[in-house]
Amino acid sequence: MHSSHVTVLASFSYLHWALCHGVILAAQGNTGSPASVGFQVNPDVARDCIGINPCQQDTTIIRDAEIKQNIVNECGRTQLNGNIDVGENTEKAIAAKAVTQVQSGGQVQLTLHQVNADGAGPYVCDLDENSNSGTISPKNVTVLNNVPGDNGLSLAKTQQFNMTIQLPADLQCTGASTGNICTVRCRNTAAAGPFGGCFPVQQTDITPKVNTPANINTSQPMELISKQIESNRANFGPATEANNRLHAGQPDDK
Repeated sequence: MHSSHVTVLASFSYLHWALCHGVILAAQGNTGSPASVGFQVNPDVARDCIGINPCQQDTTIIRDAEIKQNIVNECGRTQLNGNIDVGENTEKAIAAKAVTQVQSGGQVQLTLHQVNADGAGPYVCDLDENSNSGTISPKNVTVLNNVPGDNGLSLAKTQQFNMTIQLPADLQCTGASTGNICTVRCRNTAAAGPFGGCFPVQQTDITPKVNTPANINTSQPMELISKQIESNRANFGPATEANNRLHAGQPDDK
């Protein structure tokens, strides 16, 4: 069995509502392969503090409600750059030769740095085998030993924890331009979040997939498509106004 080693930094603070943050600094898979870095992680952000700015600016917020409203993709957003474009971030990592390699059934050891209460466990991990399809696989990513905590809270602070996850035995990474990339997503259960991050992994024990229009099987049921259209129409006006303010150099209302 091949093991992978993932280094995660979680930095946390409180606003007028509680916030915690997790930054995946490195994800090391098979020995000798390059390390992945969490999407939109900024190396210029300080890691020795817990303040909102600059310390939390590249941390990831992953909320199902925002995903369902089409506000963000499956990997959420950061305070510094907003929505995380999974496809773009993956292709940048491929170009930089910064995608770690894994095999089916392998274990991944995560090191998490908890800065304050909201960075606690338990953490839950899943994956998109198509990389950026927005479809989370039903295959189980098992957390073998978790970060201590209940509902994402504990009294621990500025402390590192190890967490081990196991990839599915029938893993089939088929995404990105290489045809063998998965996106792994980990997040905790904090009510103010969830917080965590995503990173790409490249599977080496399969034949890379070559896409054609006919062999792409991703789909959504009509009910979800209809709800998505309704949500998009409701949010289109405010989103357009916010985009116009952004390009005009005006602050958002929020």
